[in-house]
Amino acid sequence: MLKRIVEKNYKWIIAFLCLIIVLMMLEDIFENEQVTLDMVVYRLVILNLRSEPLTIIMKVITNLSSAYVLIAIAIGTLLFIKNKKVGVCVTSNLVIATLLNQLLKYIIQRPRPEGYRLIAESGYSFPSGHSMVSMAFYGFIIYLIWKMVKNKRIKYVACGILGFLIPMIGFSRIYLGVHYASDVIGGFAISIVYLLLFTNMTRSILQLEKEKKNIMKNKRKMVELRRKRKKLRNSFKYAFQGIEEAWKTEQNLKIHFMIMALVIIAGFIFKISLIEWMVCLLLFAIVISLELINTAIETTVDIAMPEINEKAKYAKDIAAGAVLFSAMISIIIGLIIFLPKIFG
Repeated sequence: MLKRIVEKNYKWIIAFLCLIIVLMMLEDIFENEQVTLDMVVYRLVILNLRSEPLTIIMKVITNLSSAYVLIAIAIGTLLFIKNKKVGVCVTSNLVIATLLNQLLKYIIQRPRPEGYRLIAESGYSFPSGHSMVSMAFYGFIIYLIWKMVKNKRIKYVACGILGFLIPMIGFSRIYLGVHYASDVIGGFAISIVYLLLFTNMTRSILQLEKEKKNIMKNKRKMVELRRKRKKLRNSFKYAFQGIEEAWKTEQNLKIHFMIMALVIIAGFIFKISLIEWMVCLLLFAIVISLELINTAIETTVDIAMPEINEKAKYAKDIAAGAVLFSAMISIIIGLIIFLPKIFG
C-alpha cells in the first residue's frame, strides 16, 4: 500500500524533499555560517581539478545557459515549431524562471565567492541563475521531447544529452569560481519544484492530457473513477484536485495565498525565529483550510437548496464568518510578530 502511495505521489514527495534542502541551506546562509559542502567542493574542484584545457571547456558549457543562447532557442521554438503553443510555453517558462531567480536573489542577497573567479560576474549568488534557469529551461524541453517525440531513439538521445548538460552547467559555475556549490544545488532544487508546478499547469494547454479528458467523458470510466476515490492511494490526488478547483473559482483563496507568500518573504527579510515560523505556518493552515471548508459548504448548500432559502443563507454566513474570524486573529498575531521587527 505504501509503495502504491509513493508511486502515485512521487512528484510531490520530490518537491517536498527539494524544499527541505533549500530551507536547510537558507538557514545557514541567513545565519552567515559557512556551508560545509561549499568548503569540500572548493578543495576538490578549485584546488585540484583546474587546468587550462578544462577551463576552456567549462567556459563553453557555461555559455550554453547564457541569456543569448536561451533566448535564441526560445525564439526558434516560436518560429519553427508548428504547434505555436509549444513556443509560447517554452518562452513563458524562460521568462518566469528568470524573474523568479532574480526575485530570490534580491530577497536572499548572498554575496558571490571572492578570490578565485575565472570570469567576471555581477549580482548576488544564491540561487545560481545559470543553474536554476538551465534546469527550468532545458528540463522543460526534456519534458516536451519525452511527451511529444514518438521516435524512441531520438527521444532517448536528446533527453540524455540535455540531462547531462544541465548538471555540467551547474558544475561549470562552481569550477569558474562564480558560485558556491550550495548556490548550484539550491538553484537546481528550486527549479525542480518550479518545473513540477509548471508542467502540471501546461499539460492542458499543450493537450498532453487528451487521453485523460476522453476517459473522463466516458460514463463507464467515470464509475470506475468514483470507486477509486475511496482508495487511499488516490486520496492525495483528489485532495490536490480539490485545491486546484477552489483556486480557479474562489477569489478569496487567491488572496489568502498571496498574503501567505508576502508573509513568507517578510519572514526571510526580518529573520523571524523558528517559533514564529511555526505560528505563521499554523495560521496559514487554519485560514486556508477554513476557506476550503467554506467553499465546500457553499457548494453543497447550492446543490441541496438551489432556490433562495433563509436557512441556506444562514449556513453560508456562518461558514464565511468562521473564515473572517480566523483571518482577523491571524492579522493581529502577524502584527504582533512583525511590527516590533519593522519599527524596532
